[in-house]
Amino acid sequence: EVGENDAKKPTQGLTWLKIALAFLGACASLYIFLSGLALMGGAFKVLGGRGASSLFTAVDNPLAGLMTGILATVLVQSSSTSTSIVVALVGEGGLSVKNGIPIIMGANIGTSVTNTIVSMGQSGDRIMLERAFAGATVHDMFNMLTVLVLLPTEVIIGAIQGEGGPLYWITKAITEGLMGGDQGSELFVSPITVITGDLVEGILKANKYVIYALSLAEPVEGTPSKVNETLCKPLANSTRRLEEAAAGEDDGDSDFSRSLLSRRSDDRRLAEKLQDCSTYYCLSKDLDSQFKKISLSSYEKLHKCTGYILDAKGKPCGSQVCYIDSGSFYETKVKEGPLIKGGFLVDAGDMGGGILGLVISLIFLVLGLIGLSKLLQVIFMGNAKKVIRYAVKLNGYVAIAIGCGITIIVQSSSVTTSALTPLCGIGVLPLAKMLPLTLGANIGTTCTALIASLVSLKFGGVHIALCHLFFNIIGIAIWYPIPFMRRVPLAAAKLLGLYASFYRFVPALYLLVAFVLMPALFLGLSAVLDASVGGGVVLLLFILVVFVVFELLWLVGWPVGSPLCYKVLSKDSREEGRKALEKADREVQGLPEPEESPSAAEPAATQEPSEAQEVQV
Repeated sequence: EVGENDAKKPTQGLTWLKIALAFLGACASLYIFLSGLALMGGAFKVLGGRGASSLFTAVDNPLAGLMTGILATVLVQSSSTSTSIVVALVGEGGLSVKNGIPIIMGANIGTSVTNTIVSMGQSGDRIMLERAFAGATVHDMFNMLTVLVLLPTEVIIGAIQGEGGPLYWITKAITEGLMGGDQGSELFVSPITVITGDLVEGILKANKYVIYALSLAEPVEGTPSKVNETLCKPLANSTRRLEEAAAGEDDGDSDFSRSLLSRRSDDRRLAEKLQDCSTYYCLSKDLDSQFKKISLSSYEKLHKCTGYILDAKGKPCGSQVCYIDSGSFYETKVKEGPLIKGGFLVDAGDMGGGILGLVISLIFLVLGLIGLSKLLQVIFMGNAKKVIRYAVKLNGYVAIAIGCGITIIVQSSSVTTSALTPLCGIGVLPLAKMLPLTLGANIGTTCTALIASLVSLKFGGVHIALCHLFFNIIGIAIWYPIPFMRRVPLAAAKLLGLYASFYRFVPALYLLVAFVLMPALFLGLSAVLDASVGGGVVLLLFILVVFVVFELLWLVGWPVGSPLCYKVLSKDSREEGRKALEKADREVQGLPEPEESPSAAEPAATQEPSEAQEVQV
């Protein structure tokens, strides 16, 4: 117990002035860290944005949709961006809700790549890396386990029913109930964006609306049959002038010819001031909205068809938006337009600026993380016991609400979980409390797309946004309330942390396999299935056989009884790692070493844990 006098003392060996300076330093480090996160997101948007937007057009089955969601979110480093694209596509009708659900699930997995990268910043200390990597991957484990349960259920029941599974029908019923309400309003600007915006945009400002526009259907070109010739140049099939000229030639009237030539000269001068109405373009309201955000000055120079085109009573595009000159806007501002629209890296081009921005962001992240970790240790370590006692007593459902609230405010689950990861690393935030905070962050990040979908009140957009929300709610209901179920993602994350503590390359290997190689492999499998069902089935069976053989070798071994997992990390090393972590946790909490009686210690030393205890998923 901490005595009353000790509780009133500042951190041991520090004056209040030093604590205040450490706090200011921690705030400055956090600012650099958050700026690095924002800059990294912008750099990834520039480098991978065009590829991410084109990925969504290839989605035609659940497996491809899931992997597309993962890869697209990794490429743009933002689940909000990828889910907003999905909401826009579904709202416009370019993607069905049924095909959009797996993409949303994949985006949930892909968003956790950022805090996994952040955990690698604590590789200098084995125990801190173990805690941080476990804290980061507990987010992954929850998302992957939820997908493992809900996606097959959705696919199987959807195949039987013909339209969708439980998630589809639950959210469809709620959407039908909501659509009678008023329109929503735009979300407020994230305070993180306000705080870091000047610095980040001074370096690199990405135009994410180009990515949104590329994911939507292109403008459709049309040719008018009748135009307003007081505002438009005469069409090529206009015969009035030709008839007049022919009549003058037949009569041999030289005065008329001179008059006609003079009129043609006047017409040419007038035509230079008239609009070319030989073509018009129809585009969706969503694409029109993106045009305005891409370049407001160029958007204001576009000419709508009203008053120029006389076909279909001035509305040749029906319910869509019609412009005379939006085709050139789409080519120059969207297809060929730069993804960097500001900052001192704008002249370096998309590729050069994106790479330089990524390098600068990584420098910011490393410097901010090092400073934040060191200064947080200075601030908290002296009172770690008290801090951990409060953290342990925090109710799990309150932690979910806190994580949700913080994420709604900052509008980014990556920021929330990445800021908490260093606290896990230094030991003041237990893994058991990191889990509910990340679950709350998962719910909070769905609110951006949900409220944005309510602005336009398109049924499909609201429907898919609710699918995202209820995917996380149902996942929490499965994996959190029951302690036995809760231990599954926690045990998996602890095991990954243990491997990382002995092999420092594990986090990098995990990132490569989980977020790049596996999605690419299954996208390739999906393409093979589309090209040849027989060849795809053979390849799928081969992959399953390889996986089963590997799992048997890993858990059972050959010969039986010598599992590969113990050759990679022996039982003695696992026990050594467990004891080292417990010792480090006791030091953080200021607890004494446990005393063991000789009679109790000897059996503990000789008894080996069973394979059921050691071998975990």
